[in-house]
Amino acid sequence: MDLEEPVPQPKGPLASFLHYADTITSPLANPSIQSLLSGGVAGIVSRTLVAPIERVKLLLQVQSVSAAGQPARITTIRGSILDIIQREGYIGLWKGNSSNCIRVFPASALQFWGYGEIKLWLYGDREQLSPFERLFAGGLAGALAQTVTYPLDFIRARLTVDLRGEYNGGMWVAMAQVARTEGILSLYRGLLPSICGIVPYVGIDFAVYDTLKSSSMMPRRTDNDEPTVPGKLVAGGIAGAAGQTAAYPLDTVRRILQVQDQKGAYTSGGVEKYNGMFDALVRLARRDGIGALYRGLGANYLKVVPSVATAFVVFEFSKKSLEAQFPPRKRQGAR
Repeated sequence: MDLEEPVPQPKGPLASFLHYADTITSPLANPSIQSLLSGGVAGIVSRTLVAPIERVKLLLQVQSVSAAGQPARITTIRGSILDIIQREGYIGLWKGNSSNCIRVFPASALQFWGYGEIKLWLYGDREQLSPFERLFAGGLAGALAQTVTYPLDFIRARLTVDLRGEYNGGMWVAMAQVARTEGILSLYRGLLPSICGIVPYVGIDFAVYDTLKSSSMMPRRTDNDEPTVPGKLVAGGIAGAAGQTAAYPLDTVRRILQVQDQKGAYTSGGVEKYNGMFDALVRLARRDGIGALYRGLGANYLKVVPSVATAFVVFEFSKKSLEAQFPPRKRQGAR
């Protein structure tokens, strides 16, 4: 009886190199790592694309935090863009984007990963989910991501509206400065309206996108019945607009709470302070009207539609690319 010869095993430097390569690439075969990386890349690409509009929206939102009784200085998208360029040059349109990318990478990664994992935990292998089930899973994923990354979001807002150059040492120096002068808990100021706003926003994003993507109205490729890229972009844009419209008033309040102390330092007449989310909602609407809660919404639509659409498409492309290069290890209960 012939015995099979043993397969020669690599030795020496080659064995060390193969072991090192396997150590590096093995985590990339983990479905969770693939989702986290793809979600992070999607967040950075989409946010950098719309960073100028994001800054204009934020500045329009927080103008109500000014000296008591003074009207908003600039009320149009065009006026805000020209004002930024005049003060800081064209590069000013991307001010705060580097810190935003540092925040967005983990936030977007946790959102996409959390949505998939929470669906798996709650609903198992079931393929067909109702819009409400998708909304619930997406809302929980958004709350998780926002809670973990909120201090980074807080500092990014401060850097974006820092027209006087108060924070010159970068994001981490600014974070230490705020914690030292205002207390470490100040880094979580506005977290409650943020959570209340992010749950419907992210929930609606995922629910609308997934529902539209599985709809019979979605244009599909003829070779594999997959939704086309233009179809995905349209679905993502609709999802982003719907989610942001529902959550925008709370997003406005969150921004105001984040920057009100900073604004107070810039105004000789003092600044009206709000004692939390509900106080800000009621007093702002009473003083400036309900429309004040939606100030900057037009600029936000210009940001949200391409941003959310790009994020979904980049996430799916990145994840499929990783799966092709590093076939995911099967796990129990995985779809």
